[in-house]
Amino acid sequence: MDEKMLVIGGTGMLGQPVAKKLKEDGFEVTVMSSNPDRAKDILGNKFNLVPGDVTDIQTLRKAFENQENIFINLASDHTPEGNQKIEIEGTANAARAAKELGIKKIGMISGASSKGVEKGVPYLDTKIKAERALIESGIPYIIMRPSWFFESLPLFIKSGRATIIGQQPYPLSWLAAADYARQVSNAFQKDEVMNKCFYNLGPVKMTMLEALTRFCGRFYPELKPGSISFFTVRLLSVLPKMKQLKLMLPFFKYFDETEEDVDGSEADRLLGPNLTTLEEWHDGYRKPSN
Repeated sequence: MDEKMLVIGGTGMLGQPVAKKLKEDGFEVTVMSSNPDRAKDILGNKFNLVPGDVTDIQTLRKAFENQENIFINLASDHTPEGNQKIEIEGTANAARAAKELGIKKIGMISGASSKGVEKGVPYLDTKIKAERALIESGIPYIIMRPSWFFESLPLFIKSGRATIIGQQPYPLSWLAAADYARQVSNAFQKDEVMNKCFYNLGPVKMTMLEALTRFCGRFYPELKPGSISFFTVRLLSVLPKMKQLKLMLPFFKYFDETEEDVDGSEADRLLGPNLTTLEEWHDGYRKPSN
């Protein structure tokens, strides 16, 4: 395997495992970053690095030169402006530049709750519009729609508390980023999986509170995970420095009211099943030192 692969957003929680797995599987991996110096601090000398900004198509054209495949891992700040400029228009810019430069395959990360239908939930609608930009590009595409990642569990711990928003009664198909990265790499090695949307699901379903309780039991036994009501969050969201909390309300409200009813069997069959359990993921997790 000596195909060239450019990863957009390869320094984050989900982008790094993808870049590393692609390289491990023999791809010649280049990571595009709007801040290459910061990317080098994070990744070291493990990857080729090129500057590029999804909001500037000229930089994309330059970054895409001599590449064969593109994988997009974008996330905005959840503001309407960020959603539109970075995720929607940024994906469209990447697809346009890729089309112009003859890229063979292009892929992106979306989410399991994205089912191709806009529902008036900003986060979900953003993903759907970004998917649409990729699909309409005319390039063979791969869209990954993962469920919740084990790697997000530490984010529920803030200011010495382990808290979820709402009751979140529905079980979710939690998975490990390493398993997801393997599925991404496998997808780019198989022509028969092109032009498909895959649901990337883990082996065991758990509610948010169940997953967080098990995580804390292993790493933060002094914490008792609980939930905070939407009413309380709305009150808190008017306080200074709580803008992000307010922006996330519709996102958590959706999951509080909507069951995860997607089928990951096609991804399991074509890309290999995700088998890592929460306990196995725990074994490889390193709690940050204080």
